Amino acid sequence: MEPYISRKVLLTRLDYVAALIGCLIFLVFWLVIATFPNFFFINPQNQLDPLRRAELIFSSIGWILISTFAPICLLIYSRGRHGAIKFLPVTALVWPISLVTAQITSYVQTGYFYLEYLTQFPIFVFTDIALPILILIIWVDLREHHSKQMESANDTIGQI
Repeated sequence: MEPYISRKVLLTRLDYVAALIGCLIFLVFWLVIATFPNFFFINPQNQLDPLRRAELIFSSIGWILISTFAPICLLIYSRGRHGAIKFLPVTALVWPISLVTAQITSYVQTGYFYLEYLTQFPIFVFTDIALPILILIIWVDLREHHSKQMESANDTIGQI
């Protein structure tokens, strides 16, 4: 019988930072959701306009991705599964794209953009604009770091 050999994963400082950022994104976004539940929990089936219904479904998928799946991707990355970062752009972009789509539709249908919520409730500047940009910046940095690590590992293997 072979002895059980533990495979320890050595985490880098960057792994810990990615985990902390993921936890912070999750906490802050869900606190915003708890503060403004009527903004996020909208039943698309109550809408008569099929386009508006589709936009609300798209929006719901978007805020769930950015509030929950982006942090999960960062937590998975922090545990050494670096392939998880390939999903970060999707988790970051669906939410703001859904909001822009809704704003364009609103303008086409009513001639008016409903952007005053950004000045009435400035926290939405963070969730709707700054956070998606931050996640994309994190994705670029993590991807570059991971590709440099892979190059370094390949060089080391090539020297053996």
